[in-house]
Amino acid sequence: MSAAYFPKRTQVGLEDLFKGLVTASHILHYHGIVDAYGHISVRSPDNAATFYMSANMPPALVGLPEHLIEYNVEDATAVEKDAPDGFLERHIHSEIYKRFPAVNSVVHSHCSHVLPYCVSGVPLKPTMHMAGFLGTSTPVWDISSHYPSASKHDLLVRDTTLGASLSAAFKPATSAGFLYSKVRSALPSQIGGSSEPSHEPDHAVVLMQGHGFTTAAHGIEEAVYQAIYTKEAAKVQTTALTTRNAHFGHVVEGKIDVEGGGKIKSAKVKAEGDLKYLSDKEAHEAWESMLGTVARPWALWCREVEVNPLYRNQCPGFNED
Repeated sequence: MSAAYFPKRTQVGLEDLFKGLVTASHILHYHGIVDAYGHISVRSPDNAATFYMSANMPPALVGLPEHLIEYNVEDATAVEKDAPDGFLERHIHSEIYKRFPAVNSVVHSHCSHVLPYCVSGVPLKPTMHMAGFLGTSTPVWDISSHYPSASKHDLLVRDTTLGASLSAAFKPATSAGFLYSKVRSALPSQIGGSSEPSHEPDHAVVLMQGHGFTTAAHGIEEAVYQAIYTKEAAKVQTTALTTRNAHFGHVVEGKIDVEGGGKIKSAKVKAEGDLKYLSDKEAHEAWESMLGTVARPWALWCREVEVNPLYRNQCPGFNED
């Protein structure tokens, strides 16, 4: 990990954290994870009961320390009474931090490449080693059965009840401890391992019916990586499904009823050329390998937004005046 944004923390001041959070917002916009909507947050390194995220503004335009707000994990209220207006869906972040002490960064996105898997019933699966963190199943959380009686039915996670329901989807009560927690508990603590699986989500990503997706991680760089490669995995799977269907099509099998005019009896459609996804072991070990390389793409992504005039990060670094 770079710059100690969690969990590797050799020396991190709020100046560095703010600079990294702003950079992450710019990277997520540059790579099409967020547009005018969507957000990233990070838990405070000095107080686990609070977290930071930007004010209610487009992620690409975040650039000053004054644009960042500190919130209480308990109820997503601003620590400072005169804080600017924040995102309505900050409860997504607060409830994940509340449920999972090992999580230090959260990204919420409405990426159009991922949305088909939020509405089609087709499961999002890892098609490549870069997305091993998806495991062999990515849950879809449907808000429609969780609205409080007085809540608007607008698909927005606007309160603690809805946020808590979403956070529970990262570790279903019936789960036996899925891939994500297994990987984390097996890793050295220096790169994000945890000896307390109960503090870890079972899933790195949860899709949201008709809405988008949310990903939870141990640090800013890792959260950005997971968000970007969730998009890339969705793109690869969609292209693979399209290619497969165009090439193979479907075959109808059954018995021909000669007396009935040649109709096919007991017909069934057989698909050919099924996609080959990563196995549980492949996903597990691919993510274990890739996690140690997250600093490499992070350095590239930082440079991409640094040289782009749209993005202005005016937060001072730890060693700057």
